[in-house]
Amino acid sequence: GQIFCLMFLQFVSAATGMAAAAVLFNALKARTSEKLGNFYDYFIKSCTRILLPLCIIVATIMVFNGTPQTIEGKDTMITIQGDTVQVSRGPAAEFIAIKHIGTNGGGFYGANSAHPFENPNYFTNIIMMISQVLIPIAMVFALGFYLKKRKLSVMIFGVMTAGFIFLLLPTIYFEMQGNTAIEQMGISQPDGNMEGKEIRFGSAASSYWSIATTVISTGSVNSMHDSFMPLSGMNMMLGMMINSFYGGVGVGMLNFFVFIIIAVFISGLMVGRTPEFMGKKIEAREMKIATIVFLLHPFLILVGTALSSYFAAHDTAMGYWFAGNASGWLNNPDHHGFSEMLYEYTSSSANNGSGFEGLGDANPFWNITTGIVLLLSRFLPIIGPLAIAGLLAQKKYIPESAGTLRTDTATFGVMIFAVKIILVGLAFFIALALGPIAEHFNLY
Repeated sequence: GQIFCLMFLQFVSAATGMAAAAVLFNALKARTSEKLGNFYDYFIKSCTRILLPLCIIVATIMVFNGTPQTIEGKDTMITIQGDTVQVSRGPAAEFIAIKHIGTNGGGFYGANSAHPFENPNYFTNIIMMISQVLIPIAMVFALGFYLKKRKLSVMIFGVMTAGFIFLLLPTIYFEMQGNTAIEQMGISQPDGNMEGKEIRFGSAASSYWSIATTVISTGSVNSMHDSFMPLSGMNMMLGMMINSFYGGVGVGMLNFFVFIIIAVFISGLMVGRTPEFMGKKIEAREMKIATIVFLLHPFLILVGTALSSYFAAHDTAMGYWFAGNASGWLNNPDHHGFSEMLYEYTSSSANNGSGFEGLGDANPFWNITTGIVLLLSRFLPIIGPLAIAGLLAQKKYIPESAGTLRTDTATFGVMIFAVKIILVGLAFFIALALGPIAEHFNLY
């Protein structure tokens, strides 16, 4: 089941995003066409020519560093204390390889990449972080190579990397400073906030992973995100709320494309030029689709969070949906409890999968509602950009002229970045203020 079912789905999910991105690349070529390629051809090639070879390399590295790769079951070991224990084994190395290469994130062991078999040492920790960012970054440069627009890919990469760094550096700082509540007790924290973190990785590496896994839609963890400082948790949520600083395999480019369309339209209005991208006019239909795709993400997150918050605040008897009243799924009340619910739906809508595990979510209510959010936020944001791509491909190609708004410049990159921050800020600031921001100020 692990090899033939779960691993199959991990390859399929990644290949679906890559094939969809390839269709988008075709639509942006400098010509008019009604054919954008064969999805199934791109799908199979993504699996056999990219995902499988990379996974073989990564799995081999993991095996040589101590990760199990066997079809045998548990083994019996005697510890140095003389206790007899059962040690889980299985086809872990191959599972972990596609888990990161395909930005899937589901761990072989319950502790995910915090488990010593799944992530044995600092070297494997680095390999895993490189693995999950490899294809999302490669897709950016593949766009520039395919369209012969190197400057465009550099601009996109610059915007994504700037966003990643702006989330990463504060998170490392907050975690290395330690927990204020522990400091007030007179306890020294030379290694930073180590609650929920592995000693072999430390605060800095755990912080780096936490932002990488949320900016990209991997969702694997090597530490407990629920134990991070409030503003660190906010940065993780922002990575998933923006959902296009690298993003998942293939779909990261699709999400970024939606922001490009919105930024081109706004820029055109500001300078009095007809909005164009890659020689194709951006008109009402494209903007409507882009707007719907963007609004879907905050709609799913905020509606889900509002619903669960209402039930928890009124201590609603949930019947089949939850054994007991709704407040029972909150182990942490007040602002952090709200943050846990907000994170849960943000993670689902971003197709991430990580969580603030203080939330009691192993019940029908959370499984079904987050499952609905996950399905809607997976396929509609793929269908929308591809619909825009199809509309653009059919339009007449307009060569660049002196009046064309350049979309491969640093200026336009700043515009895209500003559009992302403003739109996401308007959509989520109030929710973040009620959760992690309020919790941060309560610590002082």
